[in-house]
Amino acid sequence: PTPLPIIGNLFTLYFYEPGYEAFRIWSRQYGRCFTFWMLNRPTVVVTNYELIKETLVKNGAAYTGRMEVPHSRASRGGDYGVTETTGELWQQQRRFMLHVFREFGMGKNLMEERVSAFWY
Repeated sequence: PTPLPIIGNLFTLYFYEPGYEAFRIWSRQYGRCFTFWMLNRPTVVVTNYELIKETLVKNGAAYTGRMEVPHSRASRGGDYGVTETTGELWQQQRRFMLHVFREFGMGKNLMEERVSAFWY
């Protein structure tokens, strides 16, 4: 989607309830992988299970970095969890979570079905 100067596509998200509905609409309009802008930063959105798997599983090491959001970090008192950490700490927490999820029977087929059902 075409971003506005300074704020990018954030203003557009305001018009969708819930906000992530914009991503579903944009995926139909721009394809299963597209870029939107958070302020002045490009953010890649991947909405297809196979592309997500290729990006995060097959090429996961290339995508371990996260966008730094200083105000968000300050409000939480630091970076915590898989979604906020990077590097070695992220890898350790991800391994632990995968182990725990597998122990509880979480399978990739269920996740694939849910992602596919949500987006298409």
